[in-house]
Amino acid sequence: MIRVGLLVRPHGLRGAVVVTLDNPASDSLFGVDHVHLALAGASPRDFRIVRAGPGRQGQVILHLEGIERIEDAESLRGCEVLLEEAQFPPLEDREYWHRDLLGLRAFDPEGAALGEVAEVVDTAEVPVLVLRGDGSERFVPFADPYVIRVELDDRRIVLAPPEETGA
Repeated sequence: MIRVGLLVRPHGLRGAVVVTLDNPASDSLFGVDHVHLALAGASPRDFRIVRAGPGRQGQVILHLEGIERIEDAESLRGCEVLLEEAQFPPLEDREYWHRDLLGLRAFDPEGAALGEVAEVVDTAEVPVLVLRGDGSERFVPFADPYVIRVELDDRRIVLAPPEETGA
């Protein structure tokens, strides 16, 4: 399952909830019929979406089946909002799940090791790969001209870090 947001609070008195999206531009909660909600360390519970509407910037208001009072909604505060991979459209060419990039060994075009992808940080512009290795940390935008090649089968990625591209 893929986390798409965090249920932050009830909305109104009739059980609606506010979800803050991990990607503020995402429309992933519109057009799906159910979500999974999970508190940290707990098994996810499945909820059918009765209605989804826009909230403030980067938020969605959900009406969930069986959640009809503010007290019911309050009990869900802090839950991660998860979708199944099959609920997303197929990835386009050169699109990757962040989870698939984690742990890739990074190399420059000449084959020198740059570290390992330890994190993928979403920014307003493009995701940024956080590479760690040999006690150092470097940041590489996940965009052209910095990403040369992604080889998921070989668990490696070839990058031209900004300091090497003159950016």
